[in-house]
Amino acid sequence: MEALGYMPLVSVVMINWNKKDVLKQALGNLFFQAYPNYEVIIADNGSTDGAPEMIENNFPKVKLIRLSENAGIKGYNIAFKNSSGEFIVILDNDSFLEDGGMDKIVKKFQKYPKLGALGCKVYYYPSSKVHHWHPTERSEDLPEEGVSSPLFNGCLAAARRGVLEEVGFYPEEFFIYENERDLCTRIINAGYDVRYFTDISGFHMATENKNNNERLIFYSRRNLIWYAWKYLPIRFALWKTCIVFILSLFDALRTLRFVMYLRPLFAGIAGVPGVLKYRKPVKREYLEKILY
Repeated sequence: MEALGYMPLVSVVMINWNKKDVLKQALGNLFFQAYPNYEVIIADNGSTDGAPEMIENNFPKVKLIRLSENAGIKGYNIAFKNSSGEFIVILDNDSFLEDGGMDKIVKKFQKYPKLGALGCKVYYYPSSKVHHWHPTERSEDLPEEGVSSPLFNGCLAAARRGVLEEVGFYPEEFFIYENERDLCTRIINAGYDVRYFTDISGFHMATENKNNNERLIFYSRRNLIWYAWKYLPIRFALWKTCIVFILSLFDALRTLRFVMYLRPLFAGIAGVPGVLKYRKPVKREYLEKILY
């Protein structure tokens, strides 16, 4: 890349909602990147903790989009539309890339023309423990070409702009969680690769234990049912729904927290007729790549 003198514009896209302090730390680390040609776009989902003002006062180079309410992942889509880069780096508001990470991402896309999106190795910060988010791969030292993946971890990921414009952005009806799986399924179904690279890494300032996160449980389980009925053959959609049913019933009985664990199940099943209008079953040749 340096020999050719071509440094394509990279758009770093984030959303934020009431996380002023960790966002300030994440942005402080982001601006240490040596890659010279990038922009940062943040869609703020109606924060009331002073985060927008912090961005304006401390990071004037950031393109800040103020939304009037918490729109969830719709904020990412708005930021995508307001970005200009050939490649888009997707970060959570509590995540940041390693030094040199942006340069590595650009080189992966330039080397692999069919690469539509990629996921990075994620370390919990400050513990440096690796988050093994890939469904099957546990190696922390993969070969340079990485491995195929049915999704990426949305706290540290990247995508080719042209591919996003071709297949569409995040599914706004999900609001939050499982949106990465949905997007990557469409990328794979369009004939592109999604790969996991451990030689690109970053840090996530998040708790490792999310077992009691009621919002995570609700949206991830509800959206998994919706995802299944959007993309999977009927038998697999039924299978995934049964898995969520059994898991939710087991957790409800185990903890006696019936509302917490059964509400997402009922919401998921009740919403199936509405998501069927988006239904686009995965092509048979790509089914193995997205099932896990």
